[in-house]
Amino acid sequence: MRFRTLVWRSLRLRCPLCGQGHLLRSWFRMHQDCPECGVRFEREPGFFLGSIYFNYGLTTLIVAVTYPILLFNGIANSQTLLFASLAFVLVFPLIFFPLARSLWLGHDQYWDPRTDVPERLP
Repeated sequence: MRFRTLVWRSLRLRCPLCGQGHLLRSWFRMHQDCPECGVRFEREPGFFLGSIYFNYGLTTLIVAVTYPILLFNGIANSQTLLFASLAFVLVFPLIFFPLARSLWLGHDQYWDPRTDVPERLP
């Protein structure tokens, strides 16, 4: 499967295999299986731990890049940036949570494609 297709499906929060089924029941709850093709999203216990690392890494990268740029260009003082960074670090991972899981699923499908996809009964 093409990388671009998997990224597009991930950004739309859809199943990485069929592209039709929605991943989420609510913001913090996922379906266990795809409602359309029946594939199980969590391959093994702890599968989505990688998405937590991805979420944490992106959050850290954004703060590590923007903090010095804003500080050294005189856009904001150190105390303001500290409080803004703290707020960002607390809020951004919650907002990005479903997308991190979806991108992790797409990443996993690209590097380790599933071959045992169940057939959905009509």
